[in-house]
Amino acid sequence: MAQQDSGMNVISNGAKLVGETLLPGASLLMDGKFVNGVAHTAIGLGAKMALGPIGLLLVCADSFSKSTTDKFIWDHVSDLVKSRKQAQTTEVEAAA
Repeated sequence: MAQQDSGMNVISNGAKLVGETLLPGASLLMDGKFVNGVAHTAIGLGAKMALGPIGLLLVCADSFSKSTTDKFIWDHVSDLVKSRKQAQTTEVEAAA
């Protein structure tokens, strides 16, 4: 049963990823998070005009991340920085 749920999750995430290629915020819209999805759509189109394809890609990645992990890209980056700092602190304390 768990493997079937995992397979459905993969299919769902694949559909979300395809949706993001068509419209930024599509994965959030598929989840029923309309306000956040529409916000990502508007910001994605603005980012495309201001920054080009890179801006659009970042907004699409953020939308997909929020949809699949319930965390924005910025949250993932800040978690990574915190864990790096903690690892360095632990390493310095172990050397002392």
